[in-house]
Formats: sequence, C-alpha cells, structure tokens
Amino acid sequence: MKKSYLFLLFAFVCLAGKASGQLLQPCSADEATKRLMSTDPQILQAQRNYYQQMVNAVKKIDFSKVTRTTQIDESGDPSFWYDIPVVFHIIHDYNESSNGEWLTDNFLFNTINDLNIVYAKQNADTSDVIAPFQKYIGNPHIRLHLATIDPDGNPTHGITRHRSYLTYIGGDQSKLDDWSPTSYVNLWSVNQMNAQNGMAAAYAYFPSQAAGIPFWDGVICLSSYVDHGGATSGNTGDSYKTINHECGHVFSLYHPWGGTNFPGVACGDDDVDDTPPTMGHTEPGCVYAASSNPNSLYDTACATNYFKLYTDISGHDSLVNYPDTTNTQNIMDYTYCAKMFTMGQVSRMHSALNSNLAGRNNLWNTSNLIATGVMDSTAAGFSFVPRPDIKPILEFAATRVLYGAQPTPTTYMDNVNYFTFPNTLVSFHNESWNDTLTSLRWIFSNGARVSDTTATSVLTNNSLIIKNYFTQSGWVDLKMIGTGNNTGTDTAEWKNAIFVADATGTPGNTYVEEFGPGGSAAKWPYFNYYNNEFKWQLDTTVGFDDHYCMKYVGYDSRIVSDPINPIYPVTGTPAGDFDDLFSIPVDLSSFTDTVNLNFYYASASRSSALADINDTMEIDYAIPTNINSNTVTWKKLAILSQGSLINNGALSTEFTPTGYSNWAPQTIGIPKVARTAYTTFRFRYWPHPGADGVFSSGNDFYMDRVNFSRIPASVSSVTLTGMDVAVVPNPTSGDAYVVVKDAGNVTAKVIVTDITGKQVYTTSQAVTGGEAQILIPRSAIAVPGMYLIQTTTGNQSQTKKLVVY
Repeated sequence: MKKSYLFLLFAFVCLAGKASGQLLQPCSADEATKRLMSTDPQILQAQRNYYQQMVNAVKKIDFSKVTRTTQIDESGDPSFWYDIPVVFHIIHDYNESSNGEWLTDNFLFNTINDLNIVYAKQNADTSDVIAPFQKYIGNPHIRLHLATIDPDGNPTHGITRHRSYLTYIGGDQSKLDDWSPTSYVNLWSVNQMNAQNGMAAAYAYFPSQAAGIPFWDGVICLSSYVDHGGATSGNTGDSYKTINHECGHVFSLYHPWGGTNFPGVACGDDDVDDTPPTMGHTEPGCVYAASSNPNSLYDTACATNYFKLYTDISGHDSLVNYPDTTNTQNIMDYTYCAKMFTMGQVSRMHSALNSNLAGRNNLWNTSNLIATGVMDSTAAGFSFVPRPDIKPILEFAATRVLYGAQPTPTTYMDNVNYFTFPNTLVSFHNESWNDTLTSLRWIFSNGARVSDTTATSVLTNNSLIIKNYFTQSGWVDLKMIGTGNNTGTDTAEWKNAIFVADATGTPGNTYVEEFGPGGSAAKWPYFNYYNNEFKWQLDTTVGFDDHYCMKYVGYDSRIVSDPINPIYPVTGTPAGDFDDLFSIPVDLSSFTDTVNLNFYYASASRSSALADINDTMEIDYAIPTNINSNTVTWKKLAILSQGSLINNGALSTEFTPTGYSNWAPQTIGIPKVARTAYTTFRFRYWPHPGADGVFSSGNDFYMDRVNFSRIPASVSSVTLTGMDVAVVPNPTSGDAYVVVKDAGNVTAKVIVTDITGKQVYTTSQAVTGGEAQILIPRSAIAVPGMYLIQTTTGNQSQTKKLVVY
C-alpha cells in the first residue's frame, strides 16, 4: 500500500525519560484530544482542512530526490533557513534548588544554542546513528531566535518571568503571559505537571488544534527538562532532547509509532516513509551501556521487508527499499539515544511552516522577523539583531533563616516568608534578571540591622543573599539599587515588603478585634502572595454591627470573552492558590482551664452542588519559644470547609451581608500548649475551582469580632463595661443568652415577654466573678417575632429587644 505524508492532528503529552531517578510516564493525549474535539467542533473542521492542505503540499515533493540528499527544502535550496522567533516564559516560585524552576538568563541563552545545534544537524552525536539510517539524516534548516522586541515594541531578551503557584500544577492554565503565537513560538517552563498531565515532562499542540486555542499554543516543559541533553549543559550523548521533540510537534511531527503516547504496545506508523513502522521504545531504550539491550537499535519487529513504490518525475514507478530496522534514534521516539530527524520529517516540518493554519507561515515572514527583533531591517541582506543591553529587572525573595545552615529553598513555605517576628534573622535573596549586575545595594526601613558587614555589596553572581534582623514591629520597606553590565543603574522599591510582629502579646482576656478605626487592625497583616484577585482585604462597608470587618475576596469575577465557547481564554485556576491573614500576637496565659478562638463570619458559595463547594480555611498557630531563636513552627488548629465555612447557601452574584441574619458564630477550642504569653494565629484561605476546573465556585467570606474567651462565640463576642446587659445572638433562630456584667455579684432576674406583653419565660441566676451568661432556651421563644428581655440586678433594670426568626 502506498503511504502519503499525512499530518496527524492531535495534542501530544510526551514521555521524556527519567528525572531524579524516577521514570516519567506519558499522559492521556487521546483523552485530551477527545475533550478538545467535543468542546469545540471548529477544531475538528480545522483538522480536516489542514489534512487536505498537507496532502496538496506533499504532491510537490520529489521523493526520489529526497532519498539522495540530506539538505533540502521544498524549493531544493540548501541555503534556505527558517528563522523562528521564540519566547521563554518562566513560571516560578523563586525556587533555585537543584530541581527548582528559577532558570537563569544565561541557562536559557545556552538552551537556544543547543536547540539550534540539533535543528541545523550540527549535533556531533549524529555520527553515532547506525549505518542503515546515516543517509536518511535530515537537516531541518531551522533557527530559533529569542526575540529582541516584545509585542508592545519594547526591547527584550525573549524571556518573561511570572511568580505563580501554577508552577506546581503545570498545564494549559499555567500558560501565563502568552505572546501572539503567529509571531512567536511560546515556550513555558514549570516545576511540576498537574494530575491530568500525570508524569509527563512536556507537551505541545499541533497546528490544527492550536488554531482554535491560540492562547495555549506552544510548548510547556518541566524546568528540569528544558535543556535536558543540551551540549552546553553537559548532558551530551544519549540524553533526551525534550524541547526539540516538542517543537517537532509544533511543526506537525508525529510519534513514529502513531497517534498515542504509549509506545511498545503495537506496530504503528507516523505517515513518514523514511521512519519505518515501529512499536516505539521507552527509556532507556538504546542507551549505550554494556547492560542495555542492543537489539533495540536494530529492532525489526514491525519493519521487515519494508519498501515504498513512488512515481518518479518521468512517470515511471520507482522503488525505494527503506531499512528494515526501526529508527530508534529518532528525536520523536522516547529513547535516550535521540539524535536525528529524517529527511521525510524535515519535509513535513517545512510543509507545516508554509501553511497558514495557526499562522505558522507568518513566523518566518520577513516583516515578522523585523517586528520581533530577529532581523535587522537597516542592514543589507539578512542580518541578525544582537541581544540588546537592557536594564536589570530587580526582584527579591525572603527566607526566614534557621540555625545551623543557610536554607535551600525547595517550596513556597521555605522560600518566601513575608511575616516574621522581632530579631528574627531573615535572608533576602537577590532574584534580579535581564542583565548581569555588577553591584547591588539593599536599603531597609524600620529598624533593620544588617548582619553582613555592609548593606552595599559587589555581586560575584546572581545569588547574593543579605541577612537582616528587624528590631521594630510593623511594615518594613525595601529599596534595591542595582547597576547592570553596560546598562547603568536602576532602582526598585517595595512598600510593605515584610511585616514584623509586636514583641509582646496583647492580653487575650480583654481583646476583641472589630477591625475598625482606633483598633489594632493595622497589626493584622495580610498577604496576596501571587498578586491575583483572590485575596484578604479590610472591608470598610459592612460588619457584624458596624461598617468594618476582614474580607476574603473569593468571588471569581474574571471575564470570559466567549461564554458560549467552553474553551476559556482565561489562564490561571484557583487550585493551589492561598492567601494568609496573621493575627496580632496575644497573651493567653491567664486562661488556666479553657479558652476558645471566637469570631463571627458571613459567607456564601457560588455553586449549590456540594461537590463544588471546595473552599477551605486553615487556622494555624505559632508559639516562638524564644523570639530570637528563629524556631517558629506553625501548627494546625482547625480546617473549616463547606458547612463550617459557608452559612448563606449559594449565590450566583457576589455576596455581601446585609444584616445580622447573615452572620454566624464560630468557636474553636485552643489547646493547652497554645495558651502562652505569645501566641500568633494564621488564617490561610484556599480558594478552589468548580466542576470546570477553571473558575472558582466560591464566593466572598467575611470575618469580624475576633476574641478569646472561655465561652462560645455566640455569647463571648460582647464587650461590657460597668453594669451592662446584652442579648446575643440577636437576631437568633435558636437559643439566646443574656450577658450581664455587675461588679456587685448580685442575682440577676430575667423576664421574657412577647410583643403582646405576655410573659413567656422567667429565670434568675447569681452574677459571680462580675459576669453571668443566662440561657433563654429556644423552646421559650419558639414563635418567630419580637420579644422584650427585662433584666434586673439589685435596684437596676434594663430592657432589650430580641428578634427571633
């Protein structure tokens, strides 16, 4: 049967070998394809059109000529090159460890050089290709160039950096800051893939799919595989060339065994004639080692007696006897001996680059090369634009230092800690990029005490660390002044870069936080770590009984440009995000028997489906045994979710409490070990997506009247001075309490009457210790309506209204 050059139109999530001794596994590319096809029928139509376009292009290829030369495009001009602008998007969390995702500029410059070595057939290991395929090694004649002009016309090194929790759940939603894929090939790197992508190291979409989802067009790759096998990284020889493989998909190359991510299952075919049928191979495949299986290099299981008949240019049939050995050393296989593209694969890549689908033909267009800063429009003939000198982008990350050794950041929890205690040693990591710094000065406010000899240091590399103590409580401002190599000096300033807690605890037995003016709300710092719309903020419009409270913005207000199309052009998902609110340190040592953390809250969900209500709030506490020792550990106190976090049901619009009935009391017991003279609480809110996996199903959460008491929140959140009476909760749908304070230690008598004046309940109770909480049971006030509560102590009497609903 005669075989044509057919362009297969699927998304590929690719096996890329072993990381840290662990074998990576492929994800379900077929499932991803089915999802895309089922949600957007236009992609299926684009696939059909593209198929026909490729068939027409292939008709122009002289296959007899292809088998005789290794440097050719469709025109037969061996001097022609496809120059492609690219941009690296580093999605990170300032992780510089050995398996971290913070890739340096120089590393990325070297990566592009390594990619181009392969795409120019200059990789020395092609000499190790076995004899049957030596004459089929193709030269793609493709050059990748980091852009020097960004989409806004500004100078660039072709690198962006975006701090995001999405680096830990790599997938389409991690593809932040995308540039137009018709002008640039987007390359994203992340720390880990999400569960849907399993143990994949990288994946890319084919043009027929990318045309329908341009905002996801490009390659996403684990940071540990960005230059895996690159010559400048030292990983030469048999290492796997991951991004070369993925860019092959971008240029319409298929796995040699067919349209799956699972090699070794059955004989398959990529519709390229000079890559014989194969089952494909997995790492280690044909790794050169005495213990490896040499038969994988000469695998003939699917290719025995493999040949093709063509019609040559004179109209006669021409037979080409291809190798009966599979092309195990092909870059599109999964082996660790990837060394070559075939001439047929080169022709297919060139055909894709000449197609207008997904704008592939615009990538190497002269006007685009000038617009993206690849080509110098003022030079005679083709001239590359050198990398421009750009002022450094100054950045930092802070780490709380532990005794014994300088910490090696591995996760967010170790890497960025903007909340600290007085006299705690904090390391500030220089994370500047875009230029090599020759000097850097750090300027801190608020009683900073630099532990290094000076706050001005000369850099020897981009990992300089400044260690500081802070002697004053409150917010610390930071200024960095950096001098770049040949670019002059630049300054960056951060107001409220780090918060230092009070040195002593506020007495908890008299403390009530209403977040209003004159209180200590300013000493409750909150942090939107990833600078997005889900965050804590002080609300000055609503409250439990005033116009002040703390609010978590959990309502997803991002706009879908096409609400009918379920393929969202919105990147980012709440999954993995979190934001912190820290309390003032409190002194709980006066509570010798029991104490509760109490507050009132008002909240709603966005979905009525229980399975979609996934937001949680974790409450932790820290007890620095010695503030100066840095031995601070956060311990879990409680996790609130669903019914304990949501008390107003589902609401499709943004929730705002309008009255007392929207608020509910929350009481959390504090263990004995936490009843110290210096205990701090952390409220960590985790927003979560709904069933679509993209948009939050949560809504806004409000918290007010935080206090510490032996009695529950429904009673204890009342501040009484002198002789006073309060009825709480009010309104109520259950029990109510009369809170009486009287220093005379007398007996309090309570009479409850309904709106008609009928007495429905009476009781009395001794006021001991200056205070009493007197129960009015639900059974006595079972009928909804207004009640009058008369309380008498000695010769004093007060009457309060109580609303029952």
